[in-house]
Amino acid sequence: MKLIVKHLFTVLVFANASLCFSQINYLETASKILSSKSENEVLHVNYTEQEHLLGHNSKPWETNVYSIKGEVWINKRHFSKRDSLTTNRNRNYTSKTDIVNFNILNLDYGDQEIRSVSSKFVFEKLMNTARYSPLTLIEYVIKNNSAIEIKSTDDTICYSTKINEFLTEIYINRANNLVEKITYTGFDELYGDVTTTFLYSEYRELEQVSFPRKITVEKINGKIIDHIEITDSSITSNLPKLLSEPIGYQIVEDEIIPELKTTKYNDFIYFIDLLHTDDKVMVVEFDDYVLVAEAPINSKNGELIISEVKKIIPTKPIKYFVFGHHHPHYLGGLRAFVHEDATILCTSISKEYVEFIANSSHTIEPDNLELEPKPLKTQIITDHLILGSKREMEIYFIGEKSAHTVDYLIYYFPEEQLLFQDDLCWIPKNGDITKASARQLGLYNSIKALNLKVKTIIQSWPIESHKVKTVFLFTDLEKSVLIN
Repeated sequence: MKLIVKHLFTVLVFANASLCFSQINYLETASKILSSKSENEVLHVNYTEQEHLLGHNSKPWETNVYSIKGEVWINKRHFSKRDSLTTNRNRNYTSKTDIVNFNILNLDYGDQEIRSVSSKFVFEKLMNTARYSPLTLIEYVIKNNSAIEIKSTDDTICYSTKINEFLTEIYINRANNLVEKITYTGFDELYGDVTTTFLYSEYRELEQVSFPRKITVEKINGKIIDHIEITDSSITSNLPKLLSEPIGYQIVEDEIIPELKTTKYNDFIYFIDLLHTDDKVMVVEFDDYVLVAEAPINSKNGELIISEVKKIIPTKPIKYFVFGHHHPHYLGGLRAFVHEDATILCTSISKEYVEFIANSSHTIEPDNLELEPKPLKTQIITDHLILGSKREMEIYFIGEKSAHTVDYLIYYFPEEQLLFQDDLCWIPKNGDITKASARQLGLYNSIKALNLKVKTIIQSWPIESHKVKTVFLFTDLEKSVLIN
């Protein structure tokens, strides 16, 4: 009986090993199909690309669209890319990338020289080679990742592994050994766990080298979609060297050290400067609660602000969190306030965006809300909202009149004749006041239309960079508007 069990165990081990070997060969076979048989030859392709990037735009999820033309050289050891990008303002920029044996050099758009970069940046560049071909990622997995999980269906084999912090999955068609898609899940400090998917279609073969002619890229869990099309291809022995490693080049880790400075404006208004993000946060103390306006970039900063507020005003709960508009420097830390049981004040325009951020998963880098979920509470400001009894705070929805975003809010204190706003004014710290920008004119016209008596204006961003004032007189704003 013992001999039968031992023999059966041996058969099962051998069968499992053979199965794994067979499945691993799908990955290796895919690599062979995608690359030239000669190490001295590369697949050279020209491509066009429509890339959509989130920016400081008027509406949530609105993107800047960039038209890109470029060329890629690729084999198992080598990935080089050179491209030119045209903005929607018809400005042109170029970039270059060289990857040899997974050593990455990158000259980014607008840069004149290669900069030292972080390991996260390096791996992001590695992952984004999949925008043009699956080959480089497949080779990286074969050569560097032993911890591979394999899942299979009747149609596909899926290889799952971690590349740095990115959970990566490669899906290969069992019938033809071609890569159908690659997904990777990483961490975004605003959106939490986000998945990017590369979908490959319309494969072509050139001198026994296969390549996808069309690639679709779904970013931020499918919220944004890019398209790449291969327009021309050839096999060549001309291996380009687009970049050379500069002396002293190294991979460095950016360490952000939080730095706060708290100022008491009067008996119920405080300002917290987050020097590491260049933002000013407003804290307002009412009779039995506290309001916080603005929280930049991420949950860590939101939690940092809450900790500071509890030092300033230890006996009152934070009842409200409000942000002037939907850009990351103002609402990035809102999840911390959801966890604090605060009601999020916002416009109907940004409510869905608030819900997306508040309800997103943060399992890769858990924040307090991920560790202890709380329900989101929102209150919509349709026109204006008045808070307080003894000392009033008025919040006004000026929206597109700001000439910046459609969901813009400003904060006004009638007794103090004080107005706080995010980023509409550019009054220089030194030198003459210049002609008002569209944003400054938008704020000025809104103040006049609302008949607000304003003496002092305080701005959230920037507090140090750009050499502009964050505390200035209304007369400075008016002077800029009256310049011909």
